[in-house]
Amino acid sequence: MKSGCILVPVLFCAFALPSFSKDWLFVTTNWAEGGNEQVLLIDSENGQIRTLWNGGGMLDAIVSPDAARLYVTYVSDGGDELAVIEPATGAVLHRVKTPQVIRWISPSTPGMAISSDGRWLYLLKSSYAAGSSEYSLLTFDTRESRFVSEEQAISNCPRPELLLPVDGKALVLCDSKAESQAGDGGLVLRVANFRNFVLGRGSNMHALYTARVDGRIEAMDIATHEIVQTSNDAPLRYRLIMPSSGTRSSDGRLWYLPIKIPNNGEQQAIEQILVFDTQAMSTANVITPVGPFWGLALSPDGQRLYASQLDLKNIMVIDTSTRQTIRVLAVGAKPSIIFAVKAP
Repeated sequence: MKSGCILVPVLFCAFALPSFSKDWLFVTTNWAEGGNEQVLLIDSENGQIRTLWNGGGMLDAIVSPDAARLYVTYVSDGGDELAVIEPATGAVLHRVKTPQVIRWISPSTPGMAISSDGRWLYLLKSSYAAGSSEYSLLTFDTRESRFVSEEQAISNCPRPELLLPVDGKALVLCDSKAESQAGDGGLVLRVANFRNFVLGRGSNMHALYTARVDGRIEAMDIATHEIVQTSNDAPLRYRLIMPSSGTRSSDGRLWYLPIKIPNNGEQQAIEQILVFDTQAMSTANVITPVGPFWGLALSPDGQRLYASQLDLKNIMVIDTSTRQTIRVLAVGAKPSIIFAVKAP
């Protein structure tokens, strides 16, 4: 396979592409390893790898639902920037200066969100001068390749997470006991002590499911902010939960949660994937992969899970019906965030 590349501060390439299989995996690697951070595109069937981005530091990435665009935020010598990349060709279409946006340390899930039609990209700007829990919501118009002028302030919001419910209107989830504030303006959901979350799909598309500190799982009505269901048992009690993205089935029924079971206080832990039924509000199954993992993503058809192995530099492919690891993809770098998207 031939490729043409122009070296600029980041890798800018155009590729002659092979015929890829039905899932594309977008993977960030080597977080905080200066000069070595990348975003890779991996063929889930044969493990073929292409580098879409190579440059900057503290990478965060997200891909549009149709896999037509990849968005990467990073820190360069000139400050914070956003790059827009066309995965089909590897071309860097735009680079835009940004203010300081939030990024997770050693991330397994992105700090950005994108609308279902791919039009709007949302980021959170940190406002540390105003306080450690003060932020602003930024909106990037992907058609115009520019930020809209208005910023929406978000106050008293510890550990913010971006949400995009079915209507496409951005929401910010705050780990906060405070009641809704006048300045929230329908933009903020305040839930105390959540450890992971997922939005409902299918018949449950207006629900937000959160994993609580006490091990129970709750369902919140996004419109009313009321808790409408709580699991009878506490399937996550005495479990550590790793953040994840895109791990609920297309019909919204099954939620795949990556968990760790502490081993008598030792460093090592048993790592599993809890399969939670959002209709029955109970555990449906448990998957125990063949090795430890970090990030987790679900294929668009719900048939496979992809689990990144940070230190082993692999990605495990797990069949959700048999709960068996069917393939291990060698990445050659430390994978963290994974997106599984249907190949165009």
